[in-house]
Amino acid sequence: MVRVTKNATERRNEILDTAESLFSQKGYEKTSTTDITKTLRVAQGTLYYYFKSKEDLANALIDRQMQGIKKQFMDVIYDETLSAFEKIAWVFVFELDYPTGHNEIFKYLQHDNNAILRQILHVQMICQSTPILTDLIIQGNKEGIFHVDKPTLVAEFFISTIHQWADSSLFKWSKAERIARIVAIQSLFEHLFGVPSGKFDLSLLRKTVKAKFNY
Repeated sequence: MVRVTKNATERRNEILDTAESLFSQKGYEKTSTTDITKTLRVAQGTLYYYFKSKEDLANALIDRQMQGIKKQFMDVIYDETLSAFEKIAWVFVFELDYPTGHNEIFKYLQHDNNAILRQILHVQMICQSTPILTDLIIQGNKEGIFHVDKPTLVAEFFISTIHQWADSSLFKWSKAERIARIVAIQSLFEHLFGVPSGKFDLSLLRKTVKAKFNY
């Protein structure tokens, strides 16, 4: 048998792909590192060369999946041609209507044995998204659109709310149920961002995004 040699990036992604597949089938809690290495037909040492533990592997998997979403956020938030309102409108529509289908990436987290992965996702989502959203709020303050005294805390609350209370992977809400929960507290978001009542009406946000982003 010819031994197949793979470069580090290829091998690392192969391990992550296999872990994701097993986590989807059995769940994180029911999948061992031995399950992963047996499926891959590699030695345990190969896995531990790239990941010091199963938790380390799980963090790397969620981080890999987060990178595509983070790039989409950064492409919009740091686009100097867009106003702060156009950007926050995009954020709402991206999260609630998910026109790019990004929620499908994490659909496997609905598995009952993937609670730990859901927790990792929430932590990474808040940590990676908060600085980006903070910059958006600061821009809105400068433009006189937002009136926020503590941009970072508001950014954390905003991200936490969407990815905890309204998270379909945690509560298995339908799309309509998820949207209903956010719409119900739109007035709270308007207060937090210091915008007039009705400014975050979902129909207005969608209209803004459709005109600017063609979603």
